[in-house]
Amino acid sequence: MREGRGSESGNALNKDMEEFKKYFTGLVRDFGFCNVENGYIDENTGKLKIDPGDYGWAHRTITDEDYQKHLDGKVSIGLQPCDDEGTCSFGAIDVDPKDYSDYNLGKFLKVIDDKKLPVIPIKSKSGGLHVYIFTKEKVPATLIREVLQNLLFLFGLSSKTEIYPKQTKLGKNQNGEKTVGSFINLPYFKTTERRALKPDGSHIDYKDFLEVVKVNLQTKESLKELINKKVNDELKGGPDDLKDGPPCLQVICKQVQESGTKLKDERDRFLFNYMVFCKKKYPESWDKKVLQAARDYIQYDEIWGDEKVKEKIKFWKKDTAGHTCYDLPISAYCAKGVCIKRKFGIGSNRDTHWPQLSNLIKITYRPEPEYFFDVELGNNDVVQVHAKNISRMDEVKQMRKLVADSTSIFPPIIKQNEFQKILEGLWATKKDMPPPIGTNPIEILKEALIEYVNGPEATTNTAFESGSVLIEDEHYYFIFQKFYEELKRGDWTQKRDRTAHLIRQHFKGDFDCKKRFPKGDNKESFPQLRVLKLPIEGLEREETPDEKVEIEDKKEIV
Repeated sequence: MREGRGSESGNALNKDMEEFKKYFTGLVRDFGFCNVENGYIDENTGKLKIDPGDYGWAHRTITDEDYQKHLDGKVSIGLQPCDDEGTCSFGAIDVDPKDYSDYNLGKFLKVIDDKKLPVIPIKSKSGGLHVYIFTKEKVPATLIREVLQNLLFLFGLSSKTEIYPKQTKLGKNQNGEKTVGSFINLPYFKTTERRALKPDGSHIDYKDFLEVVKVNLQTKESLKELINKKVNDELKGGPDDLKDGPPCLQVICKQVQESGTKLKDERDRFLFNYMVFCKKKYPESWDKKVLQAARDYIQYDEIWGDEKVKEKIKFWKKDTAGHTCYDLPISAYCAKGVCIKRKFGIGSNRDTHWPQLSNLIKITYRPEPEYFFDVELGNNDVVQVHAKNISRMDEVKQMRKLVADSTSIFPPIIKQNEFQKILEGLWATKKDMPPPIGTNPIEILKEALIEYVNGPEATTNTAFESGSVLIEDEHYYFIFQKFYEELKRGDWTQKRDRTAHLIRQHFKGDFDCKKRFPKGDNKESFPQLRVLKLPIEGLEREETPDEKVEIEDKKEIV
């Protein structure tokens, strides 16, 4: 990071906001918000926690006022770096340790300084670190992801570490609506929080930060040079036969050769990934290569030896699975951007393997959660896929169709046990997220019921038969079909029987009720109607209290 010279003092904040906005721009049709003032510190992790309702998507276009509110410390905002064209002008690595008591910030600052990386480390909202990179103009989101993935390798971070943009293409959900993907919270909230850091760990003030960004802006060409020079310098050496294979295996084997200490921990995962590589490069003699690698690189003991390795080779003969990039020790040495371009890296034989599935987000709707996950298509292309429910994901056929509908590929048919491994890998990346307020189906249904039962009241039998609500004995009575027809005029997608089940389960609805409209003055008896019976309690309309203004002196009234 080059620090640059400090900017002139005395500029108005709104002028600086324009420059801040220029650097932090991405998807504009929606943005994230966070009411930080309502947050609290988790005693176990030391992280800032935000309750549901105070964090999520705003569901509207971002404005200059939103940027200004962020800098003024009123409402924190977040952005999806990738726009609808698949381009972006910034990206970031999210260093978010599980245990902050063992977190070494200085390690990352030293790597940035020693390797002269054109990135800017910034304290995150939760107390971790966001490592940003900025560009002079919009570049493909795939290129930003490639750079950041290779920086993970330089920092010694796991391939599971979150990077933004998480997606390079924003597809559509199962309702045909454009998805938004994931946002990252922006720095310099109040202009004094989440500040950039110098190599010594001291903070960079807001105006100076804008200058630091300016002198570290990258072009498409300089980003490619960064990858080629910085990463490839780290990948020199190691066994010759791995120079066209996965960099992780190359680095691990190189370390064993240089240290003379063979692998003991995670040797099973190492050998499995070595097997996947050998099957690609040496299809006729892969078993001999694996046995020799075991002798060269893993520690033999009373458990491990030639016999155990031969048993594994026998078991692996029919195995068609790919590399386990998210497992140790592989994940600790992942250089995905390089790997995917190597002849026998993870990009080879892609047509015979499933794409990598990751970043599973479970939206905790009641009664049935929805899911979003990323599909890595190769060349750092990532598309977010939407699953309306779990049944779309738990079988090979359903998942193949789901992926094919949202991407340009159709995964191959595989056995259920192989598919189970893929699901387990995906589930390991799962995060639960509360739904935005007012979007839960139960909330929507409740609001619709309140609106309906507080609408026209049945004062005649004709009105009752037409769908108006009869109120009697602390209950509402009305024809369910009339309500359902009204509900369907909105965005309600649940079927009639499913809707009835939700009303019965969550609102104590009685669908077996028969009700006559009360006799009038002429004592006419009306026919019984099959109606829905609902208790009034819980479905009352909330009345907004009138605002009271206290006036001390009547003379103040004009």
